[in-house]
Amino acid sequence: MALGKKIDTKTEGLDVYVYVAKTFADSPWLHYGLWEPGERPTVPRLRMAQERYVDQLLTLIPPPPLRVLDIGGGTGEMASLLVSKGYRVDMITPSPLQAEIAAEKLGANGQVYETRFEDFTGSGPYDVCLFSESFQYVKLDASLEKLEALLAPGGRVVIADCFRADAYKGDRQPGGGHRFSEFLEQIAAHGFGILDDHDVTAAAAQSMAIDQNFYREFASPAIEQIRGLLSSRRPVLYWLMARAYGLFVPRAERENIKARLKADYRSPEAFEKVNTYRFLSLKRHKDR
Repeated sequence: MALGKKIDTKTEGLDVYVYVAKTFADSPWLHYGLWEPGERPTVPRLRMAQERYVDQLLTLIPPPPLRVLDIGGGTGEMASLLVSKGYRVDMITPSPLQAEIAAEKLGANGQVYETRFEDFTGSGPYDVCLFSESFQYVKLDASLEKLEALLAPGGRVVIADCFRADAYKGDRQPGGGHRFSEFLEQIAAHGFGILDDHDVTAAAAQSMAIDQNFYREFASPAIEQIRGLLSSRRPVLYWLMARAYGLFVPRAERENIKARLKADYRSPEAFEKVNTYRFLSLKRHKDR
C-alpha cells in the first residue's frame, strides 16, 4: 500500500462480495441478489438470487433488436447476455482489466469503451442506456445531461441500483448511492419521467447477511488466529507489524477496518433503514 493512500472500505466490501460470489457460489454476477420472503441468504443460494435480479432487470428492457449502452458493465456478463438475446450492445467501464475481459466476451458484437461515463465521447443514439449497480458512481447532473444527448427518440434509461433514503444522516451505514429525493428532483429538471418503479429494498437487503457473515464467521476469526500465533511465536515480527500498521494506516481508517470486521452495522435491517433499492425505467417527457 502506498504511504498515505486511503483504504476504501466500501470498495473493499464490494471486492469481498465479488470474491465470495465467484469462488463459493460459482456466480459470474457482481450485483446484489433478490431474496424471497423467508428465504435464508446463504452463499450456495446466492447465484439463484442474483439470477432473479437479472430476470427482473430484463423485464424493463424492450424487446430486441435495439441498441443498448451498458454503462459500468463490469466484466461484460450482462452485455454478453443481451447480445445473445439479439441486442446490439456497447459497454463502458473505467477499469482496464474489466474492459479487457469484456472485450473478449463481446468480440465483434459490441464495442467496449475504457472510460468513465462522464468522459464518454460516443454519439449514440442508443435505444436503452443501462445502469446495473453503476448509477450511484456517476455524477447526477452531468450524467443526466449526457443521457439526454445519447438517447434515441423514444429511448429509455434503465436503472437498477441502491439510493440513499432521507433517513440516512451520513453516519456509518451499509448501502450507498444518490439520495432518492434528489434523484427525483434532478430527473424532473432534465425532462425525464418514470415509466416503471419497482421497490425491491426488502429483497435486496438480505444480501447484506452474506457480507456480514463473511466478516463475522471467517475474516475476523482468521485475523484473530493469525495475530495470536504471531504474538506468541514471533513476538518481534508481531511488534514490528503492529508498529507499521499504527504508523502507516491513519486512525480513522483503522476504526473503519475494525468496524468492518465486527460488522454490527452491516445487517439487512440496517440496510433497509437508510436505503431504497429500485428497478427504474425512465423516458423523456418530449418522447411521450
